[in-house]
This record gives sequence, C-alpha cells and structure tokens, in this order.
Amino acid sequence: MIGSALIYALVLWFIRALLSSVICLLIGYLGIKSVSFITSKVNEFESIKGNAIATSLFLGGFFVYAGLVIYGSMVNPFVLSQRVQFFSFFNITRLLVVLMSFIVSFLFGGLLYFIFAQLNIFNVDLDDINKDPVAIGAFLLCYQIFLGLIVFASLNVPLG
Repeated sequence: MIGSALIYALVLWFIRALLSSVICLLIGYLGIKSVSFITSKVNEFESIKGNAIATSLFLGGFFVYAGLVIYGSMVNPFVLSQRVQFFSFFNITRLLVVLMSFIVSFLFGGLLYFIFAQLNIFNVDLDDINKDPVAIGAFLLCYQIFLGLIVFASLNVPLG
C-alpha cells in the first residue's frame, strides 16, 4: 500500500505545481493584454469574436502556453519547501527570473512591433492582419507560443 508520507509528499508537490502554474497563467493573461496594448493597430479580441477558426487558434495558443507553463511548474515550482515561512517556502529568485523574462518578452515584442509597423523594413503592413480574423487568431497563437517558450525557459534556467 501507499504510505501516508508518500501521499503527503505528492499532495504538497501538486499544490506547489498548482500555485506556480496559476502565477504563470496570470502572467500569460497579462501578456495577452499587453500584446493588445502594444499592437494598437490590430483589434484582436473584437475581430476574433464570432469566428470559430480564429477563436480556436487563440484558444489553441493558450493551451500550448498553459502546457508549457504547467510542465515547467511541475519541474521547477516557485514553492520549494514544506515550511510555512515565506522566504523558505517561496523561491523569490525563480519568480523574479520569470517576471524579468516576461518584461524582456514585452520589450522584445514592442521592438518587433516597432520594426514591422513603424520602420517598415520588410514592407509588411500590420493593418493587413486586421483584414482577416483568422490571421488575428494565428497572430495570437504565435504570440502565446512565443511567451510560453520564454516562461518555460525561465522556469528551467539553472539558478545555482
């Protein structure tokens, strides 16, 4: 039979992974809102409403993001030990690395938007995305994968 110590350890591991995942999912929500703020020429959420393919692309991107975050949180959760004291219980360094990576992705996303929308280096007009809700859904899918890979990497970077 399974011992009570093993069950206790599994429950604590699950709670730690759950807390880390929820924090990272909130960061993802902020990321989606920030990309909507950065790309003022693209009307993301108004355009994908009512379009099944665009909505499914958006939700698919969120599932990929959530999968990367949950996997990373299960491997390296923010919550470390079984003590109740905050600094021994919560890995502030890991959280700061994730938050800094989010800020870097926000700045990098803003830079890419500036390159594509303002400098027009590649002769690509971001207003073209607004012409099709599926294009907006694909844009959001790619951004969520981009952010998910960054958060996943920050969850797995060695802090030794």
